[in-house]
Amino acid sequence: MLDPELKRLLQVLQWESKKKFNSNRRGLIFTNDKGRGLDFKEVRNYQYGDDIRYIDWNVTSRTGELHTKEFFEEKDATILIFIDLSQSMEGIKGKTAFQIALFLSLFHIKIGNRIFLISFSNHTISSNKWLKTETEVLTYFENLNKQKHGNQTNYTVANQYAFKIHPKYAVTYWISDFNHLAEWTKTFTIPKVWDQYGIWISDPIDELNFPFWLKWFQPISQESVTLKSSNTTYDLDKTAAKNLFGNKLIKINPSLKLNNQILPLFKTQKHG
Repeated sequence: MLDPELKRLLQVLQWESKKKFNSNRRGLIFTNDKGRGLDFKEVRNYQYGDDIRYIDWNVTSRTGELHTKEFFEEKDATILIFIDLSQSMEGIKGKTAFQIALFLSLFHIKIGNRIFLISFSNHTISSNKWLKTETEVLTYFENLNKQKHGNQTNYTVANQYAFKIHPKYAVTYWISDFNHLAEWTKTFTIPKVWDQYGIWISDPIDELNFPFWLKWFQPISQESVTLKSSNTTYDLDKTAAKNLFGNKLIKINPSLKLNNQILPLFKTQKHG
């Protein structure tokens, strides 16, 4: 199910991650979660979803703002993976998103993390449980192959659904072409409590402005074309994605090999 090049990369990254983890228990973001443990980390501003038992009342009374104590906790990391299954992600972009999502899922499972998967379009379908084994992951992706693409992208529903599942710290991956992302970010933001990474599946054809008549009869990567606008939202969505994810955004060309393209994603991971 996983491309041969990605299988080889998975083996290399798995070996490197275990080596670093064994030499330094706080060496990888993948193997650390925020929570209560033996080692105190810092005092920071209170965020929605934090345990009120660990509010630092001394700092709170001094500053007039809620602050909470944060601790290192050695346990499996929590991973949320969002997979765009909207109309604009059909074809080669959809296959690319599938491969990357499967790769990330297997990687995190193999180093001992737990994952929750959410596919989204105008409807949201999830794994319905935390996945912790390779068998569970492969079963989910077999079913994902059978899912039909929705008409449009609804980031809000996917975001709200996942936040109800896990309103605490998590590493999140959004795999999408981020169609109409700019429109969404005007009214909504991803919770700051999440450490979020953007994987932008961008076919070079998305950057082209086709004649209106061609878009009307066969939209290229737009999910809807109206008489009000025949222009692509590509530039606005690109800016919105860069503002949202910063240096944690990588751009993927689905026409090229994936193994080298996704390496920058792991270089952006923070080391403690």
